[in-house]
Amino acid sequence: MAKAACPFCFRRVDTSRLAYQCSNRGNQECVLAVDEKRKAMTGSKVLSYRTFPAPAGRGEPICPECGARATRRACPECHTSVPIDFVGSDSPMIGIVGSKGSGKTVLMTVQVKHLREVVGKRFGAAVRMATDSPDGADGVSSYKANREALLFEGRRLPEGTQQNGVVRRSPLVLHWQAPPTRRLGALQSRSTILSFVDTAGEDLTDQDTTFTLQYLTVCDGLIIALDPFALPGARAQLNLPAQAVQTADGAPLEVVARITELLRTEMEGTSSRWALRPRKIKIPVAVVFTKIDAFYGGLDRANPIMAKPPQTSVYQEVDGQAVHEHVRALLHGWDADDLDLHLQLNYDDFRFFAVSALGAEPDYVHRAVAEGGVRPHRVEDPILWLLSKEGTVMSA
Repeated sequence: MAKAACPFCFRRVDTSRLAYQCSNRGNQECVLAVDEKRKAMTGSKVLSYRTFPAPAGRGEPICPECGARATRRACPECHTSVPIDFVGSDSPMIGIVGSKGSGKTVLMTVQVKHLREVVGKRFGAAVRMATDSPDGADGVSSYKANREALLFEGRRLPEGTQQNGVVRRSPLVLHWQAPPTRRLGALQSRSTILSFVDTAGEDLTDQDTTFTLQYLTVCDGLIIALDPFALPGARAQLNLPAQAVQTADGAPLEVVARITELLRTEMEGTSSRWALRPRKIKIPVAVVFTKIDAFYGGLDRANPIMAKPPQTSVYQEVDGQAVHEHVRALLHGWDADDLDLHLQLNYDDFRFFAVSALGAEPDYVHRAVAEGGVRPHRVEDPILWLLSKEGTVMSA
């Protein structure tokens, strides 16, 4: 029985027993309506046709509403249609969260566009949106108009994400499909689901709301976006306007500690034996410092953080390790080495990244992108590292 996490509702489901969703091809009209179960579990209000359980045995999947034979598969829990190769597979899922003020909404928007239009071609992969309700929008075209066009064409920064509490936000899901490769004598496809959920930073600084973000525990890899401006030692090197600082000092460590607590509690339990002999968390974690463009003036041109990532069709481990060590050196110079220590003590596999979603400092006062427009720097690095862990992309 192959089990995988649904990238929309984050429940683990048997991928060999997925539900079916009607396509309205029967002898009578099928009802197009909001699926209340999907709305409750994902927040999506997109209209869809009837979703029904898989038939027993080898029975035909016939829609009970219109009598049509269905072929589209859907999550049996939240009734959201899933990519075709999700069936019978164990597709790894990568999640992203971020602290308040980390610029995660901007990072997500830029990453999604960059993966679809640039990185996918570099790796010979087809990267597409795999949901009809990306980030709660009424369709892909609506998302592009309201999120991407605002940033790339209007050159305006989005407003911060409102606190979530217990309400689910509809995730933005990407499907990465690469050409099959031969493994153990057989051709095997390489695909993955990237589920981006735009949580508010406040959802990660309060224990009660952190525990509502259950999707963290089903991710096979995790990206944590952190704001370097919340580190006093880093901020002291800059001349920032008040509008650039959106969170309290020390928030990065607090956010990572909350996530650590959630993962430990949900995945390991809290028995006395566990408390005495804690084990490290197995999920690989990419710790991403955003807004690195603000520090360009103080970095040597030979610093790997400043270099463009290698433009090859494999993840370059040496380059990634070099960036990791230089970010670690920055943390120690910023008197923030307690974050590094926390990660070493609690995680088996983590890596630091430094990225700039915009490529240059924006006008924080007027919330405007710099004159040169959006020029992302190393935004794909954390995703490619995690995909290399799963074998979706090769590493060298």
